[in-house]
Order: sequence, then structure tokens, then C-alpha cells
Amino acid sequence: MKQSHLAGRVKGLRPSQFRRLERLSHKRHSEVLADEPILERLAGEVNQLSQSLHMVLDDRGLCRLLWVGPLVQSTKLLESIPYSARNKSNYIRLISCHFNLKGQLIKFDKRDSILALDIKPKFWLCFSSLNNSSGIKSAALFTPDSSQENGWSLIESGDLGRLCSNPLPEIIDKESDSSTFGKHIEKVLLLVVSHSNIKKTDRNLAELEGLVRTAGAKTVAVISQKKSSPDPQTIWGKGKLQEAALNVRRYKASLVIADRELTPGQVRNIERALDCPVMDRSELILDIFAQRASSATGRLQVELAQLRYRLPRLVGRGQYFSRQGGGIGTRGPGETQLEKDRRAISRRIERLLNDLKSIKKHRNLTRDNRSRFPRIAIVGYTNVGKSSLLNSLCKLTINNKVLSEDKLFATLDTTTRRLLLPNQSGPPNELLVTDTVGFIRELPLPLVEAFRATLEETLQADLLLLVVDISNPDWLLQLKTVHELLDSLGSKAIRQLVANKIDRAETKALEAVKSVEPTALYLSATSGSGLKGLKNFLAHHFWTSREFSKSAPICDNNYV
Repeated sequence: MKQSHLAGRVKGLRPSQFRRLERLSHKRHSEVLADEPILERLAGEVNQLSQSLHMVLDDRGLCRLLWVGPLVQSTKLLESIPYSARNKSNYIRLISCHFNLKGQLIKFDKRDSILALDIKPKFWLCFSSLNNSSGIKSAALFTPDSSQENGWSLIESGDLGRLCSNPLPEIIDKESDSSTFGKHIEKVLLLVVSHSNIKKTDRNLAELEGLVRTAGAKTVAVISQKKSSPDPQTIWGKGKLQEAALNVRRYKASLVIADRELTPGQVRNIERALDCPVMDRSELILDIFAQRASSATGRLQVELAQLRYRLPRLVGRGQYFSRQGGGIGTRGPGETQLEKDRRAISRRIERLLNDLKSIKKHRNLTRDNRSRFPRIAIVGYTNVGKSSLLNSLCKLTINNKVLSEDKLFATLDTTTRRLLLPNQSGPPNELLVTDTVGFIRELPLPLVEAFRATLEETLQADLLLLVVDISNPDWLLQLKTVHELLDSLGSKAIRQLVANKIDRAETKALEAVKSVEPTALYLSATSGSGLKGLKNFLAHHFWTSREFSKSAPICDNNYV
């Protein structure tokens, strides 16, 4: 088996130069950081070639890779290192000899830092190929450190001979922690475009971080850039993407999430620049829906939304998708694997649409059977307390209680429960109350189309209770988003504003609601405050008068 691999800019090398570099890569370093005579010969080759050389040493001091020229794309570097060295060696050292006419140490830039971190060395020794004014070669020894801006911490600098003669220092892995054992949590880096409105930027970032938490991941870093005219190819500039790539390595992030929907070309360009998987906001929401869908109907709708989203983004990777599917007995080159996959997805979408038609028919029958009862739909932004309101309003027990968590999109499936209101002149009046899926700004269009069968419960309701969380400073913007989505769905039902979480809200928030909607109802779904007023309102709306008076006082004792 070949011990080392010579790669990089080797095409222009003369045979004698190639042989010298190969012999140099076969030299074994002793029990010190590196053998100075070998590095002196390495510096001599750098001066002759007028370009940098990089050596990757394993824990036994064997050179596994000798790279000619500047470091390039991480994939090419890692593929050049023998498989056994990448997977078995846990003590890799990177040694870089820079071509420097002045004899001073060249400080590596962000690009070098990124590529060096991908090799995952325990140490990185950088030195100049020429002697300085004192007759020595300047050198510096670094170790990976996520707390540093460039991802590297300087251990020692000075004479190359002195650094090489030091024994291998003991490794203290700063990243290891006993608390990290157990459940694996995916680390995510966020790419954000900031606005001139700082509050809007913070609001959007907080919502994106909430989506990441709901998906079960952890945000480790945020890269933000303010651009008046985003780059159509990558949105973010080249320098900002380099900073993001460096932070991906610093914090060992496995995924990058953008705060907006990206085109397929933009995703490919950003992934190429970061050398890391990239997901946009819409795909993140679809992923959350896929995790949360519990019923067969919900899973079917989520699968349809995901396929519709991915179909235009299905691109070939490497030669696998470009292979021709022709064979004996066929004419022409045949069809590509990519075309086969597109056709398979299209067939699956067609089957899912037929299944949704059947579900729609079943829902229509069920809805007809319930038509003799007044129907109410609880709608609103995600995580405003809709499910908690249904549980408290209908006094649901553990057996028929709806899941309610302090997370975005905790419930996806529509749930209908019966509400009985006391009637002095006869049997109790009966209502049907439906909890619907939460809304969010810029809800992905494939998701809206897929969940249209579910959202029909909202469209067919006699009354919509628009729940807002007035303890959230952005409740007014969330309310506007809900109104816009309802209008786009063609909802014509009467809408009644319900201000939830009054036990957490400030006085000025209550006054703001009063100025926007004087007939709003106030309650706390968790503590039960105001539920009696809501029940009185429903009884008055459906059985006393068919249309609730818009001039009713906001804090009437009959309703609070």
C-alpha cells in the first residue's frame, strides 16, 4: 500500500522535481513535532518551485500527503489523503512551508484557515522558506480553537529549529465535554440578511432560531450581512461566505440555514462556497412539519409538500445522475437518471393528489353530518396558544386532550371537539370547535397547497376566533400575517379577535389591542381567566343574536 500521496500542482513538475518530492514524502519524522533536516529540504524545494508546500503527518510521523501549491477545495484535499489515515489516525499534523522572499512568516488568511480546519489536524506548523535577517527561519505553531476568530490559537512562535525540537505536546481537546455524550444535537449556522430596521431583523432572527429549536437542532453561530442589492448568485458576498465557512469549521456545524427561500442555483453556489449542506427557511418548515405530522392524513400532506418543493430542485450530482439509461434494443442515448427520478416523483405526486381527493370527499361527508351544529375554528399564528385554548374551553381530559407545547407548530392535524354551553330554557347548546394548524409569515406555497384540504375546516367555519399572543411584542404583525393568509384562502367567515396570555402582558399591550380592535376578547388559556366571557360571547353570538354588536364594550362584566 502506498504510504503517501503527492498531489496539487504536479502537472508542470519536471521528472527530477517529482522524484525529489516523492523521496521527501517518504521520510519519517521522529518522536518530535517534526524533523528540522526534513523541513530544511522542504524549504529548499519551495524556493526552487516558487510555491508553497504542505505536509500532512500522521501519529507515527509518516507523511500521508504532500500538497504542491496553495490549499484548494476541501473535498480534493481529503480525497488525496489515504482512507486509512483519515479514519484511523487521531493525531494528524499539518506542516506548511510558505514561499516568502522576505523571510518573514506569512499570516494565513481565512481561506487557508478553512481548508486547514477541514483536515482536522491537532497542530499546524507554518514556517517561511527563507531565513530572516537573523539567519533563522520564522515559524509559528497553532492549534484549533473555536474561541478564536480565525479558528486557530497561537501556541508558540520563533525559531523553526527550536519549535521542531520540542516533544509532541499533550493534547487537551477543548471540544470534549462529558455533557455532550448521549443524544446527538445537530449544530446549525444561520445566514441572515439584516435590514435597516433593527427591530425587524431581531424579530426575524428570533423566529428563525425558534424554528431551529423546534426542529431539534442548536444554533451555534449567526452570520449577518446588510446588503441593499443582494448578489443574485449567492445573496451574500464572497467575503461574508468565507466568514461563514470559517465559522462552520470553528463550531463544527453540520448544516447552514438561510433566513429566506433560495433558488436551486443559489443553493448550489452557496454550498460550493461553504463546502457544507445548505437549507433555506421553507425547507426547514417542511422538515418540522414532517417531524410533527402524526396522522396518516398529515403525513400524506407533508410528503406531497416536500415532493412539490424538491421537484424543481432535483439536480444531478456527479456522474451518477448523468448516466444514460439506454441499453440493448434501444435507440439513441436513452434518458438520464435525473429524468427517471423526476418522472418517479411526478408519479408519486399524482398518487398523493388522488389520495387527497378521497380525503376531501370524506371530510365533506363528515362536515355535512355536523352541519346542524354551529362551527368555530381557532386560527392564529403558530405558538399563540390555540391548542391550550381548545383544551381549556372544552375542559378536555387527558384521554382527549390536544397536544400543547411551547414550540412552533406543536400540532399540525386539525382537531374538532364538542363544546356545551348552558341553556336555561332547555338542553345545553352544542358547538363544534376546531383547532387548526398555526400560520407563519412567508409560509411555503407547496405547504399551503398540500394542506388546503385541512384548511377547508377553517373556510367552512361559521366563526373564526383569531387568537393573538399579546405578550409577544410582534403580535400586531402576526395578526396582519394571519389576516393576509385567510384572505388569500378566500375565507369569508366572521372573525373575532381573542387576546390570549393577558397574565403575561403589560398594560400598554392591552391598550394597543383596544385601539386596534375595540371588541376584542381578553383571556388566559392556561389560567382560565376570561373563558367565561368567551363562552357568554359565543352564546350571545349564535343564540341571542346572529351577529355580535361591534359596539359592545371591551371590558363588559358579562364577558370577562
